[in-house]
Amino acid sequence: MKTQARWWMLAALAIAALAAIGCAQKKTESETPPAAQQAAPEAAAPGGEAAAREEGGAPVTPAGSVPEIWTQIAGEQARLSAAIENGQLKDVHHLAFGIRDLVVALADQAGASNPAAAAKLKGVVEQVTASAGKLDELGDAGNLSGTQTEYARLEGILKTLRSVTGAT
Repeated sequence: MKTQARWWMLAALAIAALAAIGCAQKKTESETPPAAQQAAPEAAAPGGEAAAREEGGAPVTPAGSVPEIWTQIAGEQARLSAAIENGQLKDVHHLAFGIRDLVVALADQAGASNPAAAAKLKGVVEQVTASAGKLDELGDAGNLSGTQTEYARLEGILKTLRSVTGAT
């Protein structure tokens, strides 16, 4: 009988401990607002340093003025062209996304100084973003001829952007 009483006592203690843990957990959950009430984390814009980090490349920090950003874009284009010529397709996505980030910054800068061109700039940014994504896919797939074709398309989009921003 003593053994049975001990067993019941241990069982009661175990149940009490589990109940205490359950109540503590329920209290913690009730103190935490539901996910719908919690502040959503701030999403990064599709361009900029956050996007470059997201893609695994070193972030490209845009210069201050439109001509300076164009100089940076030209440098990234030269690196991208060299990577494609040398068959270094693993580097294509970092360079393409760097150009995309610079174009986003360029459009923001140029749109602020010329609001009339803002809609056209937005369309060109979307084209550059799509081209960078396509270059990423083609580079990752090891498709050299497709990468070359898409790079030529990107160059054409950038020429259009030059005319919209008034760059020579």
